[in-house]
Amino acid sequence: MIKNRLTTSFILLIFSGFVLIPDSFSCSMFKITMQGKTMVGNNEDYWNPNDRIWFEKGVKGEYGAMYVGFDNFWPQGGMNQAGLVFDGFAEDYKAISDTSGKKALSTNFLKEIMRSCASVFEVKKYLSRFNLSGLETSMFFFVDKSGKYLIAEGDSLIIGDKESYIVSNFYPSQEKNECDIPLSFYQKGRRYLENSKDTSISFCTSVMDTMHQERVWGAGTMYTTVYDLTEGTIYLYFFRDYTHVIKFNLDKELSKNNHSLTIPELFPENKKGQDYLKDYNAIGNELDLLKDEDILSDSLRYDLVVQTLFAKDLKLIRTFLKKIEETGSSWMDKGNYKAAIGVYLVKVKLLPDSWDAYQELAEAYRKNHQNDLALINYEKSIELNPDNAECKKQIETLMKNRN
Repeated sequence: MIKNRLTTSFILLIFSGFVLIPDSFSCSMFKITMQGKTMVGNNEDYWNPNDRIWFEKGVKGEYGAMYVGFDNFWPQGGMNQAGLVFDGFAEDYKAISDTSGKKALSTNFLKEIMRSCASVFEVKKYLSRFNLSGLETSMFFFVDKSGKYLIAEGDSLIIGDKESYIVSNFYPSQEKNECDIPLSFYQKGRRYLENSKDTSISFCTSVMDTMHQERVWGAGTMYTTVYDLTEGTIYLYFFRDYTHVIKFNLDKELSKNNHSLTIPELFPENKKGQDYLKDYNAIGNELDLLKDEDILSDSLRYDLVVQTLFAKDLKLIRTFLKKIEETGSSWMDKGNYKAAIGVYLVKVKLLPDSWDAYQELAEAYRKNHQNDLALINYEKSIELNPDNAECKKQIETLMKNRN
């Protein structure tokens, strides 16, 4: 169970961090096979622009592979030397029941598949051996050189061989009619493929361009990969710019030592992407200052940090809520409630309609013996969530102690 839960935390963190802010994103992927040639394209839609592409050589008869992802090096997608490609999608919860007698899935299962499997049939055989609980909110799409594909959605391991196929953040087995899927970018891509099809890189790039996503505050498609499974070639694009591409030959890259490249550094001419990267990392740097006790205890320095932070777009700052919450919890665990208050004041400013944020702030004030401020924030939490029994209990206690 520990390994399964660990797998779950990875999947939730990487594929469905969408719960952190209301303006969420769906990724898209398609394959096309014509005249013995298979091409696959993928848009990675998110808000973290610190993208990576890296290459890992195979050892002792294993396949080498290329992976793409973010700065934690969790493989969001990739291709191996056998021409097997995969990517993953965040999904709604789907129960997994086929667990009896099966061993736990390793947190490194994606790399194990890429090192050992050449076809989607081999991937299905691999996954069938394991208890897949922990992947209840995930779906994986694998395509091999022949053009056959595997949809892994919970207990369902579905092999398909349609000439062209598009997937996104929905369970294909639960959709009766493709026309009814409520994803506008998916429908654009589906209609595009209905009108024409070929396996040229220009056509495949245009499909991904058709399905890319963009928000005015910067988030959306962070990078795009198009794979030629027959030639073992990767075409890489950054931040919705489909006029600039970097081409990698997998075998050539794997002839070198294991190595990693930072995707934004490969596209210095992409001004929108570079500006977004700068803003995103500036926010992360400002929030790191909230881990400094000296800054949190100095009102002038603290105010300067907050002013600098909130000069940025609030939607972008909200993508860092997990980091803010972890910082506040860390100070609470250390018993430094004054420092925690400084962090939770930032959270309240970001989420003025969150009863939970006010309750956290109230708790920090209470433990710091600032009962009047604790009472104010408990009452604010109750206004937003009248059914909050814990807040009601704390308010009664604080009022009794006042008398």
